[in-house]
Amino acid sequence: MFKAGFSRVDITPPLGEHLAGYFSVRLAEGILDPLYLNALAMNDGEKTVIIITTDCLSIMEVFATKIRGMISKETGVPADNIMITALHQHTSFRLGVWPWTGSMENPSYLEMLWRKYIDVARMAIDDMKEATISTAIQETAEPISFIRRFKMKDGSTVTNPKNLDPNIDHPIGDADNNVRLVRFTRKDAKDIAFVNFSTHPDVISGKKWSADWPGFVRTMVEKDLGDVHCLVANGAQGDTNHCNRYIPEENGGYEWSRHMGRVISDTVIDIWNKTTEHKDTQLFSEVQMVYNKTNTNGIERVEECQKMDADYWAGKLDGPNKPNATTMGEVRRIKNIRQETICQKIPVTVMAVGDIAFVGYGGEPFTEYATNSRAFAPEMFVITCGLANGQQGYLPTKNAFAEGGYEARSSRFTPTLPEELQGAAKEMLDKCNIYKK
Repeated sequence: MFKAGFSRVDITPPLGEHLAGYFSVRLAEGILDPLYLNALAMNDGEKTVIIITTDCLSIMEVFATKIRGMISKETGVPADNIMITALHQHTSFRLGVWPWTGSMENPSYLEMLWRKYIDVARMAIDDMKEATISTAIQETAEPISFIRRFKMKDGSTVTNPKNLDPNIDHPIGDADNNVRLVRFTRKDAKDIAFVNFSTHPDVISGKKWSADWPGFVRTMVEKDLGDVHCLVANGAQGDTNHCNRYIPEENGGYEWSRHMGRVISDTVIDIWNKTTEHKDTQLFSEVQMVYNKTNTNGIERVEECQKMDADYWAGKLDGPNKPNATTMGEVRRIKNIRQETICQKIPVTVMAVGDIAFVGYGGEPFTEYATNSRAFAPEMFVITCGLANGQQGYLPTKNAFAEGGYEARSSRFTPTLPEELQGAAKEMLDKCNIYKK
């Protein structure tokens, strides 16, 4: 008998704590809407797996591994059967260590947070009820996710150029505006909606806590459908955001985030009763750690970049020629090279319920990672989850490493990364024994 359970706990930090996501110090001055942990537990009669989505910018691998270990100790669910994702809101906090701006360092809050991760997992397990599982996919009525990397007419690559920049030649790739839905229909309990969409939740900005568009999706789906729990997982969003560079105005702010939530939730409502049931509910779960050689390009500039970074945070570089995010992303990478390990550790996770697969990458994967994951398993309904079981940075494509831009220049990885990560995902998808090579 297949069972599914849901739970949710509030994790909104105190005011005065650091918000994460930009090259600036921001201290929380208010709450636009709460931050949550949302948990989904599944059991096939023999095995239990848990997916927890977190309203925070990122969770470093060492913290994600610690949390999975604590949950495993208290619940008996193996750590490899637990996937913890960050939704990447830029009006939230980071579970990391300095020099990452916006890292949560309040020990009292962190002790509370560890306990809440355990609690949300236990409550989701306790809530498990007999269920059937079904899926659907549909494109949104209007595009709200856009590729943010552009090839310019001079051959250069620019992340987030200005709107209507006459030097833009074309976007590098195609954004995915599909909503992927997994519906759990339960006996004598609320149904559960697992919603997957891919784009950066950096819509609101400012100095107040907010769950951005993922929070709106949850609220709107639950209000519109009634007796339904909703959790959201962000997908392969490393090269996308909400900005349409071919219109004069800049989209953004709280109301635009609400609009994005409305567009996504309307799609969920439209396909809610059009899902296809999946009879096979056997569970599979595995986590592999991939080791990629550390990017040491620029090591001869360590002292220069250390000084530039210190001057930046001291305000000495403010003014019309203040370095942009692309420059400072590379500066931050280079200044820390001598403290880096020889290799970087990136988790790759695959959870499957029959022929439904959740593929998690421990960073911010580009759209191509999701496209390729689906191609590896054409007979499966594949959902890609970014920032899963760790956030180790941007996960560019092989071409992006050669093209440059903010994501590639700030990356701690080398160009063999995509092949290594996707090779691990394919190996685990093969183990599911759902499709033939």
